[in-house]
Amino acid sequence: MGGGSKSRKKYTIAITTVAILAIVYLLWSSGGKFSAETGRGEEAQARDSGSAAKIDKLTIVVNPIPRDRVEREAKELEEFLESRLGVDVELYFPLNVAAIVEALRFGHAQVALGVGALPASLALSLADVELLLVEVREVILSDRLTEAPYYYSHWIVLKDSPYGKLTELKGKRVCFPSELSTSGYIFPMYRMVQLGYLKPPVDPKQFFGEVVFGGGYAQCWEALKKGHVDVTIMAGDVPAKLYWEAMNGSRVLESQGPIPSHVVLVSKKIPREFRDKIKSALLELNDRRDLMRKFVSGIFVRFEERTAEEHLGLLMKALEETGLREKYLK
Repeated sequence: MGGGSKSRKKYTIAITTVAILAIVYLLWSSGGKFSAETGRGEEAQARDSGSAAKIDKLTIVVNPIPRDRVEREAKELEEFLESRLGVDVELYFPLNVAAIVEALRFGHAQVALGVGALPASLALSLADVELLLVEVREVILSDRLTEAPYYYSHWIVLKDSPYGKLTELKGKRVCFPSELSTSGYIFPMYRMVQLGYLKPPVDPKQFFGEVVFGGGYAQCWEALKKGHVDVTIMAGDVPAKLYWEAMNGSRVLESQGPIPSHVVLVSKKIPREFRDKIKSALLELNDRRDLMRKFVSGIFVRFEERTAEEHLGLLMKALEETGLREKYLK
């Protein structure tokens, strides 16, 4: 079982953005697409899986979070799941989300916790997995802390900025958190298409004079405060302290969403009966919020059930209408 004697190691695969795009290229070459068809043949697969050998061990990959010693401390969550599932459970914290997709694709892990919307869509297309549960999280909606499985992001400029509309920022400097960010890049690009400022396939350089990818919301906010850029993005799922500092020191030009929260994915190769058992165990964590907050998401509230189409449908529409689907999911 997952006790202190269990040796623990991180995935050592250092996958950069180039490697991530290589993964999505593999998806394109294999012809896989995310749609309602992802569930086709699932019952037949489940019947086949039902005859598989008894599950003795479950490997769960967790979305990386910046927390020291989290692997060693995750023993508590492991033991909780082991007591409910009756099998050995091991939690791993890969170096990045691409490693999560790879682990699911090649069968090195059977469950993924805390997976963001974009990598979840990629995994649903590339790996033989299904969306099991979605996270209801503590987010800020309409300047109010609330609980929801979605949130919004906002284009912001400093309070004393001369710019009052997004269209006035043509040729100016922008900071995005990451080119792989759903709330910090994909949905903002989608909003610009809706407003008629960009046409698919979108490229922010078609509109802005200088484009910076800062590596996170905090970094982009610092760049805006210091005058290195003219506009940036802030999202309602960042730590409240950062959100309020940024929003109190800025003006919102445009908003976009609702943006889907993180999800739980499970391999379809696991027999349906055991998948249901995993779901029940995770739903019990709704009464043990402390475990999820320590090891998976600091703003976790509870899990709830939604279909992939319900939860990720708007993201897929955004990817289609911006032309970014060909970049990320082809």
